[in-house]
Amino acid sequence: MIFDPEPTPLDKEYVNLSVHAIKNTAHVSDFIKIKIKRLFFGDIHFHSRISDGHHDVDTLYKNAIDDNYLDFACLTDHAEIINSIDITPFQPLWMRIQGIIQYLMYKFLGRDEWQITKNKANEYYNPGSFTTFLGFEYSSSAWYPGGSPLGPNGHFDTGHVNFYYKDVYPDANKYSSWRKYTFDDIFQAMTEEHKKGHLNVGFPHHPLMTMGIGGSVTINWSFLANNIDDTSARNTVLRGVETYSKWGCAIGKYSGIPISWPYDKAVCDDHPDFWVENALWEWSKNYDNSQKFALMASSDNHAVDRPGSAHLESRFSRVTPKPSGIIAAYSVHNTRDEIWDAMNDCSIYGTQALKIRANLRVNGEMILGQWINCPSPLQLRITAFSTFPGLDSSGKKMNPHGYSADELDYPISDIWIVKKDTNKGRPWCKIISHTRPNSDLVVEYLVDPEVKPNDFYYVIIKQKGQDLDVANTEYATDEYMVFLGPVFINKVD
Repeated sequence: MIFDPEPTPLDKEYVNLSVHAIKNTAHVSDFIKIKIKRLFFGDIHFHSRISDGHHDVDTLYKNAIDDNYLDFACLTDHAEIINSIDITPFQPLWMRIQGIIQYLMYKFLGRDEWQITKNKANEYYNPGSFTTFLGFEYSSSAWYPGGSPLGPNGHFDTGHVNFYYKDVYPDANKYSSWRKYTFDDIFQAMTEEHKKGHLNVGFPHHPLMTMGIGGSVTINWSFLANNIDDTSARNTVLRGVETYSKWGCAIGKYSGIPISWPYDKAVCDDHPDFWVENALWEWSKNYDNSQKFALMASSDNHAVDRPGSAHLESRFSRVTPKPSGIIAAYSVHNTRDEIWDAMNDCSIYGTQALKIRANLRVNGEMILGQWINCPSPLQLRITAFSTFPGLDSSGKKMNPHGYSADELDYPISDIWIVKKDTNKGRPWCKIISHTRPNSDLVVEYLVDPEVKPNDFYYVIIKQKGQDLDVANTEYATDEYMVFLGPVFINKVD
């Protein structure tokens, strides 16, 4: 099979698949137009000095481009701090002084940080090579009105969510928890953006994170699934969860997975409601069996001077840092429209630092984060392709910043297929297949004759990699994981 041309030009949607048959001296050929979706990798959660990051916007974007590792990126500064004074606990003195100066420049000199965010997203966008988005982080927490002890649901009705616009809309609003107190408030506000044509999607993140004396910033999935007043607004914008970031991995404890790069106990609110397994349980009970919900990853980087880095650095000395997470997106081209469409359609997955290729097909069709009707037995096919030295098909490097180019030639070591465990009940899952392929290219098959409506499945893939220098050996590891899925079962024929 010859794909010509590859990659697909930006002005084309299809390429020709040429099929040749040769026998002795006879040669016939034909072609069919097909759409080829490729994998692009990005970091869509990091912060600059506009909010509580250590570096300016230009440094972050320029380093991302110069690194030649990521295909796309999105700056997500905290809406509560943009053009405002930071009241977040634990900030160093220099950051507080910087924030006050920036606020005064906004009030008296007209230096609009939200406009800067939009300008820089446009400045560094290069379709086909490097894609940027307009985004922000909604960071309702215990110290904002919705998270106060007087709130109707304690901390359950607040949490951190990143929102990503499909384009840089000139009049797109930003929303903070000074004005939108609860999940209902922010989901309704972003749905109003939709109605104005400002399409956006949202992903909650660091679901286990606590700020110690500052209060919890966890995500209570039971509340988010069952206690939202306007579920239509929630379903319009919510598309899954950031399962892994520099804070650690938030899935696996209730699935029996040996977790790589886990949460630090010092910042982990280890309660069953907050683990991602509980999110999948709650979404598997979706009343209209339509709400998409995918696993993804990004960095939540504040201290390192670029997104997508394997460099271990945290702004909190008490926290053992992790390498960045990145998100993988299936699309034909590396453009805003198509990468955003992939996020909206849940054609995405998350991975820890490394560009490990992965694919999950159910009865022959690639479906991630979706509800499906299926025959029994259910047929799953998982494809995994390990990292390799050199450049990928986009001409990008395979090793991130802070990671050796000599530490890429490792096989896929483990693949787990995980399913909802109805016998144990929420939030438990069970491993229904664990293989150790020890191969660079793996194709695994599973047939499950016990599939039932409201089941869900997800996949964890692991590869060995560089042993990064971690001071606290309790969290040291040289293994990296991919988070693929889930798939929700609607009806079984």
